[in-house]
Amino acid sequence: MSLSFAKHETFYIREGWLFKGMSAIQEAYQADEPYNIFLEKDAPERLGMGRNMVRALRFWVQATGLAEEYYEGRLIPRLTNFGELVWQHDPYLEDEGTLWLLHYALTCSQEQATCWYWFFNHFSPISFTDKQAVESLGNWVINAESDRKVAKSSLKKDVACLLRTYLPDKQNSNPENLRESPLARLGILSQFGDGAQRRYQWQQADVTKLNPLILLYVIIDQQRVKGRDSNEVRLSQLLQEPMNVGHVFNLTTAMLSDQIASLNKEHPDFGVRFVRTAGLDQLTLPDVEPQEILIRYYETNQI
Repeated sequence: MSLSFAKHETFYIREGWLFKGMSAIQEAYQADEPYNIFLEKDAPERLGMGRNMVRALRFWVQATGLAEEYYEGRLIPRLTNFGELVWQHDPYLEDEGTLWLLHYALTCSQEQATCWYWFFNHFSPISFTDKQAVESLGNWVINAESDRKVAKSSLKKDVACLLRTYLPDKQNSNPENLRESPLARLGILSQFGDGAQRRYQWQQADVTKLNPLILLYVIIDQQRVKGRDSNEVRLSQLLQEPMNVGHVFNLTTAMLSDQIASLNKEHPDFGVRFVRTAGLDQLTLPDVEPQEILIRYYETNQI
């Protein structure tokens, strides 16, 4: 696993950025000669942002799973299947389900957004300080890549950027605030205290707002990612293994059970069955592709 840090140029995702990135990628790809908008000399003028912000936007559209770059004589960015669905159904990121999917992509982004992957899959504290997070990240890097030297300043930048990605902007509660990250609307992190007493808390997901199709997508996608041919998975795996629903949404057993009950009621053809085998809670998953679940979600949840 190759780790990377501070590729965001210290800029967290701002409101409207991902729309701007997707729009520019589509325009560039549909040109007579496709080009990489982020590498063009006049990109700052065309995108209306500073050069460092352009580099940050190039990073974010890929780290959130909306785009990938392919070598076609030169590097050309293209929207992924997920990105195409978002562009078609929710380009302005008004749907909370889209925000959860972007968050999921970040929690899986081991090589691009390593800090995000580490935070939600290996750190996951109830409450913490900036210093505790930086020290824990540094120790994790040493264990993950013992020969890797990462400047502490880079780790600090990543932790600070992650916090700004999810924390609401207390100085401006205006819903039109363009400086706030759209992912702040998920309510994943909260801050309490100030100065030396400042701490952060990882909040549990509001399952009443979490569409069960989003949860099913993550479960099925992780079955594919982890190379499982079977439609069977243990409840403990969903709750405990990296990148699965327990870590992505910070779920308890009861919350997961409620989500599955809602899924079975609302989408019986995508239903999940509980089976208790040899004292273990086993789940039988529907035979469905991750992309089918996303299509169902966006077709039944039009903005």
